[in-house]
Amino acid sequence: MVTPRQSQRILSGIIEDSLGFIVDYFTSRNKILRNSELNDYLSDCFTDKGISRRRISRINYDLKRSHYIKIGEGDSVKLTNKAKIRIIEKFASLYPNDGKRRLISFDIPEVKRRERNGFRRTIKQMGFKQIQKSLWVCDKNLSDLVEIAIKEFKVSEYVAYFVIERSNIDKHINKILKNKRVHQR
Repeated sequence: MVTPRQSQRILSGIIEDSLGFIVDYFTSRNKILRNSELNDYLSDCFTDKGISRRRISRINYDLKRSHYIKIGEGDSVKLTNKAKIRIIEKFASLYPNDGKRRLISFDIPEVKRRERNGFRRTIKQMGFKQIQKSLWVCDKNLSDLVEIAIKEFKVSEYVAYFVIERSNIDKHINKILKNKRVHQR
């Protein structure tokens, strides 16, 4: 028998898979995904997992109801910021390294602990590495994803984002970024 907690984990996994498939769709084709095509596309993706077409329609409905996707003009499907946060690693992996360093510094007060923890977790998923207590570094231009995270967690007044080419701690930063690449392999 499946417990409620196991059921929630399964549903959460299916939603993340669905969002991942949608991102793959957007990145592999240069066309707009229509709501009418979404069920067919998810059906193709989930067929081998034994999920029925009726369940796939329900997943599509749940994605809309949970505000992960939004239906726009002409029946087009758009991912919301909430969805992008949920699968931020997948989005971050699409960005190339451009040689510049991005630093994030934040000082989010204790009364916003939940937002601070969510923001920290999100920038870690993007690939930022901690240099000091509230100073993080990455070598990809993820500014639009960082902006999404800042808006989603409502912490704009507590976060600073910098783009640098050189600093007095370059050796330390290079060591941290080099370790990141080794662990990714």
